[in-house]
Amino acid sequence: MSDCPTNGFPPSPQGACEKDGAQQGRRGIVPVGGPQGSRPALSLPSGLFFCALGGAVASSTFSFLAPVFVGYGYVSAADCGGTRGRLMGAAAALVAAVALSFSLGASSVVAAIASCLVALVAVEALLSGRLTPGLGCLVVAGAAVCTFGADSLVAATRGTTVAADVESLLSLYAEEFSSVSVTAASLVQQVRSVLSVLWPTAYVVSAFGSYLFAVIGAGAAARKTTERTIAVPRLVDYDLPLWVVAVLVAAAAVLAFGLTVDGPAADAALMASANVVMGLRLAFAAQGLAVLVWFLNRNGSGALTKALLGALALYLEVQFVVLTVVGLVDVWANLRHLPRGESSGAQGTA
Repeated sequence: MSDCPTNGFPPSPQGACEKDGAQQGRRGIVPVGGPQGSRPALSLPSGLFFCALGGAVASSTFSFLAPVFVGYGYVSAADCGGTRGRLMGAAAALVAAVALSFSLGASSVVAAIASCLVALVAVEALLSGRLTPGLGCLVVAGAAVCTFGADSLVAATRGTTVAADVESLLSLYAEEFSSVSVTAASLVQQVRSVLSVLWPTAYVVSAFGSYLFAVIGAGAAARKTTERTIAVPRLVDYDLPLWVVAVLVAAAAVLAFGLTVDGPAADAALMASANVVMGLRLAFAAQGLAVLVWFLNRNGSGALTKALLGALALYLEVQFVVLTVVGLVDVWANLRHLPRGESSGAQGTA
């Protein structure tokens, strides 16, 4: 049998079969749109769509998910459109957030804008390779302060303050539960005394959640980029700088002053320092969780073991501040043997 069948037709000239085969081998079968990797897996329209979707979600009940979409869309727009894509992505997120939350009131507009801005700032730092744990702390702190200031201005237009609104809300809950039983009334009174001091921490928790979800969304999009490599931070490399410890020590000193001295100044110092300590607890708990992940990876633990021990660690953190203590110790003792001070790149990718 011939290697170049003619199927009943006159035979091709000598060499034609080899030529056709060579051409076929050169051409091959390529997917639609060109060879693999010839165009990015992301596109500018899809990036703008996700940015606008994030802005829309920021004005809804599921606003905590908004930074995921904004982070994903902003990385897509930046990867495909460069500076123009970044500007268009930021505009799409903010315009959608304002447009859909405007009818809900000024407070909703402030919350939606703050959620989008935290995501945009965090992802922009990630794209520029400057997203470190220290910068993350500054972003979260700045977002919390700006959101509190904006809410204070909104409350001032109504002739009240944020503290007064919180106090009235706590009083309302205390009146509702006081009629249930004496035990419930006592418990509510204890919770009220704590919340009356620590309510500003809610702004820090909200900003921290927006920051975390923004990094998650940006990391999902970074895996699909083709024209550049984006260093997505890993939890196991999380390492706080020493100045965060200095802020914690200063806040603890002010907290001790507020607990031992009476007066309006002492009360203000107590409230401010207590909220700073509680806010920094999130940062050090994350470092403690990073130590746990490093230990489990080192010992080759499976996914189920990691999930169970992670849940147990979070429970112990809530009850006994275990992860926070481990994170604080790791800053000084370097339990993971990280190359601190030896390579700026290693610290930057953390």
